[in-house]
Amino acid sequence: MAAGSMVAASVSAAPVPAAPVPAAVATPQDGDAERSVKAKFAMMAACLAAGDEVVMAPAPTCVPQRTGAAIAEKAGMPLGERDWDKICATGHDADADPRRLGRDAVKRLARDVGTTSSGIRIVGALFCDGLDLADLDLPATLVLDRSVFEGPVDARNLRLAGDLGLEHVVVFDTVRLAHARIEGSVRAGGSFVRRLRVHDTQVAGSWQQKAAVVLLDADLVRLAVAGDLSLAHSAFTRLSVQASRIDGTLSLDDSEARCTYRVDGSTIGAVSARNAGFGRIVAVGVGAGAVRYAWWRRAVAGRPASHTQTLFRSADIAAEVEAERRRIAHPEWPPETGTGLRGCPGGEEAGDIAPERSGGLAGIPMSPHLAFSVLDSEVRSAFCLAGFAWASAGHDELPEPGHPATVLALDGTRIGGDLVIDLWGGRQSAVAALRAPHPEFARVAALHRLEAVGLTAGAAIYNFADHDKPYVTYLEGLRFARVHQAPPGCGVDHGGRIGRAATQPRIEAVLHWLGKNTAPSAQPFLAFAEAFEAAGVDAAALHIRRRTLALCERVVRWLPPATAYCPSLPALAVPAGPARPAGPAVAAAEPAGWIGTTGSVGTLPLVAGLPSGSGSEATGLSDLVGIGFGVILWGLADHGLRPSKVVWWALGTLAGFWLLLRFGFGVVGFVPAGAPDREGPLGLRPVGPLFLLDHLIPFLGIRDEHHAIARFYRTAGPAGSGSATPGAAATATAASQDQDPTQHPAQHPDRDPSGRPGQARLRRRTLLVRPVDNAERARIDHVLALLRVIGIVLTIVVVLAVIPVPTR
Repeated sequence: MAAGSMVAASVSAAPVPAAPVPAAVATPQDGDAERSVKAKFAMMAACLAAGDEVVMAPAPTCVPQRTGAAIAEKAGMPLGERDWDKICATGHDADADPRRLGRDAVKRLARDVGTTSSGIRIVGALFCDGLDLADLDLPATLVLDRSVFEGPVDARNLRLAGDLGLEHVVVFDTVRLAHARIEGSVRAGGSFVRRLRVHDTQVAGSWQQKAAVVLLDADLVRLAVAGDLSLAHSAFTRLSVQASRIDGTLSLDDSEARCTYRVDGSTIGAVSARNAGFGRIVAVGVGAGAVRYAWWRRAVAGRPASHTQTLFRSADIAAEVEAERRRIAHPEWPPETGTGLRGCPGGEEAGDIAPERSGGLAGIPMSPHLAFSVLDSEVRSAFCLAGFAWASAGHDELPEPGHPATVLALDGTRIGGDLVIDLWGGRQSAVAALRAPHPEFARVAALHRLEAVGLTAGAAIYNFADHDKPYVTYLEGLRFARVHQAPPGCGVDHGGRIGRAATQPRIEAVLHWLGKNTAPSAQPFLAFAEAFEAAGVDAAALHIRRRTLALCERVVRWLPPATAYCPSLPALAVPAGPARPAGPAVAAAEPAGWIGTTGSVGTLPLVAGLPSGSGSEATGLSDLVGIGFGVILWGLADHGLRPSKVVWWALGTLAGFWLLLRFGFGVVGFVPAGAPDREGPLGLRPVGPLFLLDHLIPFLGIRDEHHAIARFYRTAGPAGSGSATPGAAATATAASQDQDPTQHPAQHPDRDPSGRPGQARLRRRTLLVRPVDNAERARIDHVLALLRVIGIVLTIVVVLAVIPVPTR
């Protein structure tokens, strides 16, 4: 009842001077009417002076405080009449309708009653000419509950020492509250207002406007509220909270806008927006020529019926709403006022066209879209948004081509506590059930966009399990200290903190979710990595993906086909916005997903080729060298973030070169330079792991003989048949006992210029080997040189990996 009394008070205070009746034409009936009005005001003044309240329906009566609302409701105020215009047209005197009061009624009572502790309380009045409260200074409460206002409510420079009550009122015009000071609270629950304009106003208490309807704009500019601002369960076309300060909670729970929510440049204690969002898109006609406009859905239908449904269905309000709908849907609606979506041009009726804001969404102005925007604002405590209502098509169908996008934008916003977002909230629909294999997935996903540019929060609590839902993100400049997996729901009640039923998300889930980002930036990976590391979780995978994307951008500048091999962002189509300037510079810089004038979908905002001019060649060469090292570092050690991978690369390199030497060249050993001659089989040194490791990393200096080689030896038979048979070995041994070794070159194959097979000892085994020829020796030397080059590269990678580098 308090909110209703606020409305009634503001309405009754509007002064409308009655036109003086010339004495020459005055009639006895005029005198009777004047005496009746005076008698009515005398009764009202006496009633208010006694601390009671006046109920105007069904007839003016003095009743105890807080009892008039039930009487007025039983008398059908304010929704019982079918045509208030007709009632107000029956006459201009009070006798035409006992409920009727003039625009100056509240000011007149304020003069007659004087200062009373109970204030002015009028319930169920009819103000056909609106209400004048301008410059009223009332040291008490003003209550005008369950009243009807056919004209505007003008409350400029209003001063109240108590509350302003406008609960369950109907205002068919504008409520204007400017440069006002209310020491109590504003209560306007259950009301219907055509347009709400609040500027430069201070409220020392709270502002409660629950289950209300603002048919057009609700503009709250430079509003200061010491308590909560509650618009829960309310419906409006456009809500704008600009440059305001709300010390308590801004509650938008279960609210619904036709076109936009906009919170800009404001400071708020906490924000709660559970099940807030938009309604449905109505299409009149088919194809490209169809007329589309946004309309309410949950506010006008559903079970159980809400109070907003009761308002929309009441006879006179329903006629008002239907007239607005017909105006929007009219095919001859001027195109200059209908840019984008019909009925959502940004306040055209008030003449205050909102400037287009180019967000990160490929520079597309937000005016053609349905937008829930919190821009350049500060939320000192928690921000909770769960079960967001995306604009839907009729009958739970997939949106057809031409359906406008819904944008949830949190740009430049600073949240001191928890940011809790659960976009889908478990809501079941054809759109929510859509998955990537569906041919319409990319198009539908582009119609649901989460934008966060320059967003800062104490903790990010998000439902990362929704990464397979049809929506895209635009993320850039994120900062938060912690990250958690969001529970299915959340809540903030009057500035209270959100319950902590959150857990640490998996790195893989975050990576999948970040894959939806259409911004040409890898910064969000860093933001999440820092949050994980603050919680003691290894976030190397996030750092690796961030640096991989940055490297891909550089590579694609020189080699565009490499895009196919990069972990690129999804190329989802974005609905085309206004035409952009043509030209190579713009075309080259088009962000991912932008649909240009040719209809082609952009991929990465990269420019291929090398600029010409002084120093460009040197710059290009330096860039190529840097890219080369970057690619090597990425492949060998994940950009230096996982140096342990180098060990595996080194082991793989050693194994590969051993297989090449052993089975490709058949090399089994070598004789170092300066090895002493000795009787019997030749003693070989093995070409094994130590030999290869000494060539891979020469500075280790394992053995000097590895780098001073006289000759390599390979098996005499096919590669892999290393050992001589026992019979052959016995025969060779017997022959050596009867003849001089120096007369048989086969016994010392290193002295045999013909390279004939001979015996050698290797790891306690006797082999039949022969020396490699000069051509083979040259090839082996080339292989070992390549091994040394690879070793140098691996060494550089290890050095780069262990040296601390900036993470940004």
